[in-house]
Formats: sequence, structure tokens, C-alpha cells
Amino acid sequence: MTSNLDSILDEISNLSLEDQELVDEIMHKRIIEGKRKEIYADYRAALEERVQGQTRSGSVSDLFRNI
Repeated sequence: MTSNLDSILDEISNLSLEDQELVDEIMHKRIIEGKRKEIYADYRAALEERVQGQTRSGSVSDLFRNI
């Protein structure tokens, strides 16, 4: 994996500064989108657990009583 990453970084460093900035901007946006998808998947999983009754709700006091 490291050699793949090194070769990709070498290729990017051969680009003009303008193109390197464009690659940076594109990657930044893709990372943000990937994080959004992860958050949404976590939300959907939590929602499904709640629908299936696998979670409980209550106050902080309730939580500490159950510990």
C-alpha cells in the first residue's frame, strides 16, 4: 500500500501547482462526502436498532442506576 501511495504522491508532485491545488480540493470534498456517508450509515443503523427495540432511552440517572 505504501508503494502505491508513494507513486501517487510522486505523480501529483509532477503536476503544476495549480493542478496540485485542484487535486487537493477534489480530495478534500471527497473526504467530506465519505464522512457524510459514514455518519448517515451510522444514523440508519441506530434508527434500525431503535425500531427493533435494541436500544433504551432514559435520563442520566437511569443510566447510572443500570451500571
